[in-house]
Amino acid sequence: MALSSPFKLPEPPTKGTWTEPQSGATTDNPPQYPYNNITQTESGHSIEMDDTPNQERIRIQHGKKPSFIELQATGDVIHKIVGDGYEIIAGNKNITISGFCNITINGDCNMHVVGDKNEKIDGNYNLEVAGKFNLRSHGDISVSGDDDVSISANENFGGSLRLSAAENLYLNGDLDVGGSITCDTLSAESRVNAGMGVYAGPYGFTSALGGLSLGMPTPTTPAAVPGCIFTVGTINSLVSVNAPIGNFPVATNTLLLNAIWMKDIVNTAMHDHHMHPVLSKDFGVTGPPNLPFI
Repeated sequence: MALSSPFKLPEPPTKGTWTEPQSGATTDNPPQYPYNNITQTESGHSIEMDDTPNQERIRIQHGKKPSFIELQATGDVIHKIVGDGYEIIAGNKNITISGFCNITINGDCNMHVVGDKNEKIDGNYNLEVAGKFNLRSHGDISVSGDDDVSISANENFGGSLRLSAAENLYLNGDLDVGGSITCDTLSAESRVNAGMGVYAGPYGFTSALGGLSLGMPTPTTPAAVPGCIFTVGTINSLVSVNAPIGNFPVATNTLLLNAIWMKDIVNTAMHDHHMHPVLSKDFGVTGPPNLPFI
């Protein structure tokens, strides 16, 4: 079961498209004589000073390559470059845009900032990438949020989230996992809580000095005694219970004291080497049991 993520990418803005506006002088609204003053050279370069009422404009246009600048009566300025464009500023540059800013780049975009780059956004910051998103820093990376922070790999397409660290991954808080955890080693300084049990795989648990407590201990019994196993129920084994210096204070008289598979030094020696007298005219003793303890 995967945890549902509250992260959802907002819809793209509806005002992100635009087209080139038409000139202030069209066939439907041509310049009126004698208000339009034109200066034109032999190659076709032209400068228009149009004083036609309500459509005053200034247009400077190249003759062979139709790059132009037009200042329209509405205050709009159209700057069209049919070719490459270069802008070189030796000092500072300040730009203030009171409305929308739409930028469309049909090719690649490269930006090189020699110094620092600072961005401040009073509203939301939405970024949508149709391909891969690669982020690399040669220094530290810090991501913080005053509210929730959500990172999601789209579960609808089987995405995975991978975190890799050369040394360690530090989590300052609780970790809630809706699925399973697979790891080589799981270490805990205090305890591991598992509501439905703990599974240790084919090699089980290995403990040097720690203890194992199963069930709810009594008020006088510690939760885990080093080197000991404490349980409030029974210990069942399909094969054997090994105790070299075994202590079995309680045993029922069923199936050979419920210890047919028992193995410990004292009880095994007593069973395998004891003998009984022969109840017949030939006095003597029997031999060891034919079925020794396993």
